[in-house]
Amino acid sequence: MRSRPTPLAGADLYPDPLEHLARIRNLRRHPYEFYLKAGFPIVGVMPDANCPGKPDIYMAKRVAGA
Repeated sequence: MRSRPTPLAGADLYPDPLEHLARIRNLRRHPYEFYLKAGFPIVGVMPDANCPGKPDIYMAKRVAGA
């Protein structure tokens, strides 16, 4: 299965990756929207995680009662 590039792919996220994350839009049917609907908020981004211009989006969800 081929993974889809994140909506941030191809962008230079430096010097402020969080600014880009605040403006994220799903233009290429990336599965991050599925996880958002399942209650996993975006908690961060790692610029150039897979090579220059290919970041990873980090999502998390508390699984135990608070």
